Amino acid sequence: MNIEKLIFSQKEGEGMADLLVRDLMHLGVVTCNVGVSICEVAQSMVDNAVHCVVVLDEAGEACGVISDLDLTKFYGREIKSLTAEDVLEGNVIIVDPNAPISAAMVIMLEKHIHHLVIMSEPPLHRPIGVLAASDVVKKMAESCGIK
Repeated sequence: MNIEKLIFSQKEGEGMADLLVRDLMHLGVVTCNVGVSICEVAQSMVDNAVHCVVVLDEAGEACGVISDLDLTKFYGREIKSLTAEDVLEGNVIIVDPNAPISAAMVIMLEKHIHHLVIMSEPPLHRPIGVLAASDVVKKMAESCGIK
């Protein structure tokens, strides 16, 4: 599993275009280990009312994200023997909380992903949040002022 780390400098200004990842991300992360069964991953999503779980390797580093959409690929199949590692695809993309939302959206669109893992600064370097495309859409709707 490859990890792409993207760090951006803080952007000054006002308005939605100048928001940073930390302004919209969900603090706290639901995690699991690579060896956890997919059944436990699915139950964790339901119990925590989240759409993704960050998968940690043996060292506690993020090595992937499993979304509810990823799990639906296994609908109708026997999943009891599958683990989180069996479901992981592609690279995990980690982003600095000071990245501009606009840069995060470019990454999501280019990589065709819906969730970015937000990491703390070293030396801990642990997942501290998740930015979902739905977080950005919610902010867009709020900016329209329609209720």
